[in-house]
Amino acid sequence: MKFNAAQLSYSPNDLIITDPPYNIGYKYNGTFRDNLKLAEYQKLFIPMKGQRVVMIHYIENIISDIVPILGAPQRVISWTYPSNTASRCWRAIAWFNCKPDFSKIRIPYKNMNDKRVQELHKKTGGRALPDNWHINCVKNVSKEKVKEYTNQIPEEIIKRIIITTAKTTDTIIDPFSGTGTTPCVAKTLGYSYRWYDINDLAIELTTKRLNNVQAKLFYYND
Repeated sequence: MKFNAAQLSYSPNDLIITDPPYNIGYKYNGTFRDNLKLAEYQKLFIPMKGQRVVMIHYIENIISDIVPILGAPQRVISWTYPSNTASRCWRAIAWFNCKPDFSKIRIPYKNMNDKRVQELHKKTGGRALPDNWHINCVKNVSKEKVKEYTNQIPEEIIKRIIITTAKTTDTIIDPFSGTGTTPCVAKTLGYSYRWYDINDLAIELTTKRLNNVQAKLFYYND
C-alpha cells in the first residue's frame, strides 16, 4: 500500500519490524531518494514513538538518528554476514519497547561431532539463539532474491524476529516494505500484517511476492 511512513498511525497490537532506508545516499531501484535532511528523515519515525519496534539498521545511525526519536532500545544484537567486496559486514538489530525471547528458537551446538555435545543436544534440542546472528545476505544467486530490487533482507532474519518477539494477537507492520520480506514471512507464519512503501516499484514487487506466497500456501494446504 502506498503511504508515507510519517503519516501512519499504529495501535498497541502492532509490532513494527522494519529495515528502513538508511539515508546514506544508497541507490534503491525505483523513485525513492535516500538522502533526506535529518529532520525530514526523523519524521518518518515519529509515529513509532512508544510503539514496539524492531529495526535493522547501522548502529551509528540508530544512535544518532533513531534513539532521539524512539528512545534507547531494550536489546541490540548484531547480524553478521560474509562479503568479498564490502568492508562493512554487519548491521544491528534493535528492539524498542519490547524484548525478544531467544529461547523460543533452538539451534545446534558447536562441535556437534563431540558425543557429549550430541547428548546435550538430545536433552535440550539445541542452544538458544545467541546475540550474534551469522546469516548470509540475499545475493543475486539466492533462491529468495527479488532481482528487480536491492538491499533485500533475508527471510531467516525476519522469521527469527517474529518468532522470538511477536504475540499471537499481533499485527506485523512494515512501513518500508521494499521487496516485501516482512509481510511475506508474517503471512507464511500465520500472522496478520500490513505493509507500506512510497516507492511504486516496491509496491509492485511486494504485491507480486505476496501473491506468490498465497499461491504456495493454497497449494500446500489444499
